[in-house]
Amino acid sequence: MKHRKTLCLSAALGVLLAAPVALAQATGAAAGGILDTIIASVFTPTGILTVLGAIVAGVGFIFGKDWLDERRKRRIALAAHHAFNIVEDWSAENPGNTTLSKAARGLQAVDEWMRANGWRPLKPHEQAVVQLSFSAIHGEQKAALKASQARDADALAVAHTITSSGLGGVLPVPSTPRG
Repeated sequence: MKHRKTLCLSAALGVLLAAPVALAQATGAAAGGILDTIIASVFTPTGILTVLGAIVAGVGFIFGKDWLDERRKRRIALAAHHAFNIVEDWSAENPGNTTLSKAARGLQAVDEWMRANGWRPLKPHEQAVVQLSFSAIHGEQKAALKASQARDADALAVAHTITSSGLGGVLPVPSTPRG
């Protein structure tokens, strides 16, 4: 799809630049003076700058869109991260929320943030990316919690093994005061 749009823009730019010359040639031999006038006007400093400006604008439209898309993707990812934390804080205050309402509230928060910062509202595929980001962040937190619990369980097992292995011979037995 991206290449088709690029091809269409390139074709349109070529038609725009070639149209005056083609029009002059199509008028026939009687318009030989018109063709000379058009070619002479194109090869003036102003004409050359106009043609170069059109070429640079065409290249800018083709490649500038990709930069804008990358910037928008970064903004959506940033907004999704912050919205996830905001929704988690909201749900900590009100534990009756379900995961579905968390996702809906998160999408709403991201959409509002994007609009407030001058971006257009989220499209359906961008909403899907935000939902996927939410589930990825949630999964990452659950995996970190599971790993932490496993480390704690291992540490407790080692501590239990050390204390139950009979350190009585190694550690001095406290003496009781006689009295």
